[in-house]
Amino acid sequence: MPEHQLKTVLSATAADLVRSINIPPRPALLMALQHEMRREEPHLKKVAQLLGRDAAMAGNLLQSANSAYLGVRRRVETVEDAVVLLGMDQCGAVMTGLIARRALANGRMMMARFWDVSEKRSRGMSHVAAQTHAMAPELAHSFGLFCDIGIPLLKAHFRSYLETLAIANRAEAGNFVEIENSRHGIDHTVVGALLAENWGMSPEVVLAIRLHHAPDALYDEAIPVAVRALVAANLIVEKAIQDFRGEPESREWREGGHVAVEALGLNASVLAELNAELQQRFAIRDAD
Repeated sequence: MPEHQLKTVLSATAADLVRSINIPPRPALLMALQHEMRREEPHLKKVAQLLGRDAAMAGNLLQSANSAYLGVRRRVETVEDAVVLLGMDQCGAVMTGLIARRALANGRMMMARFWDVSEKRSRGMSHVAAQTHAMAPELAHSFGLFCDIGIPLLKAHFRSYLETLAIANRAEAGNFVEIENSRHGIDHTVVGALLAENWGMSPEVVLAIRLHHAPDALYDEAIPVAVRALVAANLIVEKAIQDFRGEPESREWREGGHVAVEALGLNASVLAELNAELQQRFAIRDAD
């Protein structure tokens, strides 16, 4: 796929199905936040004011800033201080995740395990980005949050989707998206990419969501380097999550792990160290 062609491509059948699935519109707070963050010179006080208008969001941001995960030595007490501590880009990424959870984590979309893995993945992706310098940390964080966002949407739409999820998650099962498509005619990468696109995520994040279960994409030099780096980092973070949870090695890791390691310029020793660091960070996050 050429670099300029980043939008999700749907078959006519999939397009009909997507129209029947309830994809929430972009929340107003997220739209306002993105508008300010994308200015040539975002204004810290303006961002803080936007976040401060929503007491629940402001409280969640302060909780994130004071997390043991960040190792803050003094307590952060104002939204403005939290923005300064996290930095504009990281603050935007954190708030995007909180807004997404509020918009989707209700009623039939509530999936505790999904949100736990999503949180671990987003933080893990940020760490891999910082260690490898292969992608921008805010892109990594956003991808980590939205990578599997199609799953709760499909769960809300298809009564049998939890059964599909159980089948697809088995270590020796076939390709995840192939199973989804065979049972429902659509998969979570399509739905997730569409939501991310509608919510104003970067084109690289949108395409990486679409391709994150397609390790062959790592070989395709027509795909932007940043997208391939996101797909590769996701395999490494997923492996660390599986190890942390004591789960068996996945088929996707066995088939694509070595390619992901090569794509990020790592070796076995660095990979083992990175895996241990990720698991330590997951433990800290669970202890918060």
